[in-house]
Amino acid sequence: MNTFFRFFLVGLITLILVRCGVANHTPIVTIENQREKLHSEIERTTAAQYADQNYQSLSFGELKVYKPVAFVQLDSMYRIKKEYLDNNDLRGLHRSGIEDLIPGYRVAAQEQLREVQYEIEHLFQTSSGDSIRIYHSFFLFDYKDSLISITPFYDFRIPSKHKDLYYAYQFDYHFVTNRDLYISKAELDFIYFFKQREVELIGEDELQPFMEHTLNLMDIAKRVQTIDFRDISKRLAIEDFKKLNQEVVIENLGSLFAIEENDFLLAYELEIEWQDEHNKHKNTTFTFSPYLEITNVKTKLK
Repeated sequence: MNTFFRFFLVGLITLILVRCGVANHTPIVTIENQREKLHSEIERTTAAQYADQNYQSLSFGELKVYKPVAFVQLDSMYRIKKEYLDNNDLRGLHRSGIEDLIPGYRVAAQEQLREVQYEIEHLFQTSSGDSIRIYHSFFLFDYKDSLISITPFYDFRIPSKHKDLYYAYQFDYHFVTNRDLYISKAELDFIYFFKQREVELIGEDELQPFMEHTLNLMDIAKRVQTIDFRDISKRLAIEDFKKLNQEVVIENLGSLFAIEENDFLLAYELEIEWQDEHNKHKNTTFTFSPYLEITNVKTKLK
């Protein structure tokens, strides 16, 4: 929120309270006070809505302010004035006439105060049985900080066992080992890569399985203590072999091969040589999406 707008809006609200005779000694309300008040109202409302579903608040997005034209114009006046002051150009400020114009813009803004709205995104969870549901919702308030509407954005389920991994994913925590305290750049790149895809899938049916897949990859990365796709893909392939419910002997794990077109990554491939319980030698080629989702498995006799 623009700094000048913050102080101006708080000042207008205080002025209205005083003129209405509510209190001549009303405590000064800061933007942090207001933010905390809105957060409390969001949590109170959501907790009541999900009273029987183990609601837990996780975080809040930035406070967004929707301002009418008069406020935008007033912001511009203050911005110009600040530039003069930053340059210590008091003579230029006087000649510009900005200070004479500001009162008029302030009156116009006060007349449009009722059109000011605030919006905050709330991230929270509910839980039931062995799963947790993650919600992203937007809460809209009027200029008096009264809740106008709640707009669900998107949600998905995760297994309860992956709760800590999800927190690491959402809040950019170190997750590969239990030793280091700080997240590495490689881990951040890994998380941001998958977060970008999460955003792309908002509103799509693919979001649910993708989030389950992402946390499964993080779980594997923690077990093998690396986020290298070459190592993770091999573990994914080995786990897929376990679905055969038979004794399998892995003879050779190939290298992860990137399939590209015009410098655009299309997929990965991994070839594995193995022997089944009947001593038959086979080759299996795993095809992965750029996010290491198994998209195809082809097996043939050697």
